[in-house]
Amino acid sequence: MSCLTRKLQQQLTRYIQRNSNALAADDAEQIRNALVSKGVCPSDVTTDQVKVILQGVRSS
Repeated sequence: MSCLTRKLQQQLTRYIQRNSNALAADDAEQIRNALVSKGVCPSDVTTDQVKVILQGVRSS
C-alpha cells in the first residue's frame, strides 16, 4: 500500500463509519473521490485501498 499507513487507515475507517450516511455509495471509486475532494484522504490512496477499508467497515 503506497502511502496508506496503519494510522491513516484507522482514521479513514472511523471517518467512514461516522459519516456512513453521507458516503452511501457502494462504489469505492466514488467514495475515494468524495474523500479526496473533502480533503480527508490524500490522492495517493488507491481505489483498491479504499475497498479494503470498506470491507473492514462492513465487517465490523
